[in-house]
Parts: sequence; C-alpha cells; structure tokens
Amino acid sequence: MNGVRGSNGNSSGVMSGVRRINASRRHGLAWIRSAVIGSSLLTGALGLVAGCGFNRPDDSVDSNADANYYQISSTSIEYPDIMNPVNNDVLETVAPLTVTDESDIEFKYVALQDAVHTSLMNSRVLRDLGGAVLRSPGDANTSFDVALQELDPRFGVAAALSEFDASFATSAYHEKNDRALNNQFFGGGTRLLKQDTATVESQLTKRAATGTELTLLNHTEYDANNAPGNFFGSAWTSWIDMEARHPLLQGSGTEFNRIAGPSDSPTSINGVVIARLRTDTSLADFEMSVRDFVSNVENAYWDLYFAYRDLDARIVARDNALATWNRINALYQSGRVGGEAEKEAQAREQYFRFQEQVQNALSGRLNGGTRTNNGTAGGTFRGNGGVLSSERRLR
Repeated sequence: MNGVRGSNGNSSGVMSGVRRINASRRHGLAWIRSAVIGSSLLTGALGLVAGCGFNRPDDSVDSNADANYYQISSTSIEYPDIMNPVNNDVLETVAPLTVTDESDIEFKYVALQDAVHTSLMNSRVLRDLGGAVLRSPGDANTSFDVALQELDPRFGVAAALSEFDASFATSAYHEKNDRALNNQFFGGGTRLLKQDTATVESQLTKRAATGTELTLLNHTEYDANNAPGNFFGSAWTSWIDMEARHPLLQGSGTEFNRIAGPSDSPTSINGVVIARLRTDTSLADFEMSVRDFVSNVENAYWDLYFAYRDLDARIVARDNALATWNRINALYQSGRVGGEAEKEAQAREQYFRFQEQVQNALSGRLNGGTRTNNGTAGGTFRGNGGVLSSERRLR
C-alpha cells in the first residue's frame, strides 16, 4: 500500500514536470525563431521533442518534485508473496534428497561397460573429474581437437598445402586525358590531345615442390587518341610473358620445401611434414585424453561400488549396535547385572556414533575421488566420498 500511495502522491510531480517542459518549450521556440541556420532549427526542434537538454525550472513550480519521485522509487522494496503457495515457485519445488531417505532410493544396476559406453557416446568434451573445465576451459580436450588442428588456417595441413596452389591475379587501369601541350611532338602532332587508354594484366602463378615458381602473364593495352599521325583511331596491343624462377640456395629442393615450406623467413617453418606432425601430435593427445577419461569413469564407478559396500557394512554395524543397546537398556530398566548406567551410556553412544557413520556413508563429503593426474600413483585409492557424492561424480 505504501508503494501505491507513493505512486499516487507523485502524480503531481509528473504533472509539474510536464508544465516545466511546456514552459521550457516556449523559451525554446523563442530561441528557434531567432535562429538563422536551418540545421540549428532541426537540432533545436529534436532536442525539445526528446527532452534531452537542460531545462530551466520555473520559480512557481516545485523543483524537488522529480528528485522526490526518484528518491521514493529507489528506496522502495518489493517483498515476495510467500502467503500464496499457488503462485510461489519455491513452495512448489520438490524437496531435495536427505540423509533419512535411504529407504526411498530407487536403485538401477549399471554395468561398467554400460557406464563407459554412455560416457563416450555423450561426451563431446573429455571432462576431468577434478573440475579442470571450470579452472581452465582452454586446456580441456574435445572430440574436435584433431579436426581443428587439421584445418587450422595458419598451421594446418591444408594451410601448408595451399602454399603450392596456383594463384590467379588480375588488374585493370583506365585513363582519360584531355589536355593542351606546349610541344606537339609529345601529342603525336597535335597540341590539344584527347586520349582514352586502358591496361589489363592477368597473371597465373604456380609454385612447384622443388621451389620453382612458374608465372604466365597476359598484358593488354588499349589506346585511342586524336593524334593526326595515327593510322587507326584506336589500337589494341597484347602480349604474353612466361617466367620461371628457381632458388639456388634457400628454398631449393623438395625436402626443404616439404619440411620448412616456401617461406622467405627462416624463422617461419610450416611445411607439409611439420603440419602433419602437428596433426599426429594432436591425435596422440586426444588418445591420451580418451584413456584418462575412461580411467576416470572406471575410478568413479568403483568408488561408487565401494561406497555402496561401505554403506552396507556400516548399516550392519549400526543395527548390531542398536541390538546391543536395546539389551543393555532392558537390563538397565530392570536393574539387573550388566545394565549399569555407564554401560548403557556407552552402548547408546556406540549406536549414535554408528548412526552418524551411516549418514556420512550415504551423503558423503565433497572431496576428490580416485582419478588420474591427482598427484598419486596409478590405482591409488583416495577414500570414500559417500554414496550420493560418488554417484554425482559418476553422473
């Protein structure tokens, strides 16, 4: 209700702001009528319509109306409606699994082969169970790494082979002259030269694996002018150039070009052989990532298996402790030998301690499980994280 009263109470402030804009618009129109430049007219009109200028408030209007409106809006707090469960998503959310719901868990047997097959079929990114994707996403290996290296525009195999592809280049140039010359010799017999000229060049270049560069060039010129000595008004001239260049030292030979590539810089080595080695290295890294990933899946699977067996053992120990406590408590209630108070307290403490171990074995702790690259030797078991934590890690 406070928010509603605040909105109604600020209606006068909004109307006051409208009156100030109208007053400023009258001052602005007087300034517009005194302007001379047409662009200033348009700019002033847009400024008045948009209201993006600094307006001078009228003395008869409360200048704090807008400030009060923004102050009330910024300090207003919206409280959630928790008394209406129909429109509340929080109250409709299913309660999370707790440590007392071990009897309500539905079990599904999953073989190790099925777990590995499911993980490999649904994992584009070979995740690390230690959370390496979150720590350094750039270091995570994916199923696309080999393809990215193969098609890299700078260091891939296709990029290295493209250095030996044939390249085609063409250029066209046109010029129109209409000028007066002092010497008619340069004008071909006239001092008022009018000329249209054009030049077109087309070039095809191919580099061989031996380092030889072959070039085929077609050059065509067009010339039309008013020189009196011309036999035709316009003329076409065309010729073909063929060129072959072969380096004598650097860049010569197929072995050099396949390893280093046809580069002019000795520090830039990107031949076909080097590019293929990069692809093979990326493939080997991917295979190692798959190996580690499968190893992590197996470790998570056996961690969960151990967690279930550990939970079963602790449940048996808790039930035995409960039976022992019940017997001692019966002797304690009847005052018989063997039912002393210290023995009853010890049996009760033993039961609650085993009950705590059962709950810990079910819920577990968010610690790291057995995985590769964890600073230990292969196959080293890192302890139990509980059934729920181990299952979450396997999922």
